[in-house]
Amino acid sequence: MARQRWQEWAENEDNLSVLAAWARAGQTDEEIAKAIGISRSTLSEWKKKHEPIRKALSTGKDFANRLVENSLFKMSLGFHVTVKKVFKVKTVEFGQDGKRKGEKEELQTAEETEYIKPDTRAIMFYLKNKMPNEYREKLLPSEGGEDGENVGMVIMNEAMAGQIKKMMEEEKEKQNAEQR
Repeated sequence: MARQRWQEWAENEDNLSVLAAWARAGQTDEEIAKAIGISRSTLSEWKKKHEPIRKALSTGKDFANRLVENSLFKMSLGFHVTVKKVFKVKTVEFGQDGKRKGEKEELQTAEETEYIKPDTRAIMFYLKNKMPNEYREKLLPSEGGEDGENVGMVIMNEAMAGQIKKMMEEEKEKQNAEQR
């Protein structure tokens, strides 16, 4: 009996790794199905019937989602990053008589720590999506604007607004201390 097409993907570790990698890369099920050479509905059937395929695709997507979520979280808090910088070093050689003998230029690298400031949009996005009951964007009709135009406003309780203000002040003090 001929081997089924799904078996190439469900029973081969390399192929399962490829499925997980495509999912981690953010490809949709439709794009993955096209890459395999099957229809989207066939891939859906494979996922229903074959645990290894379902796991590979969901694990890959979940992993990618967690990486993005972690990046968003870091952007909302601010963070330090080490950056490699390249610079040119010029060396001049002199002979015993004090005359210039030659010179040599070479590229060298050095590491420098930089602070990435918190991103206000990342903070708003995170809070509105993770805590929608406390933070939400409410669209209000604009005053004096064109018909149908809305103005966005983020709504939160006073205690939370105070906490955010305190965190921002602490962050500003920390940045000022680093600059000294």
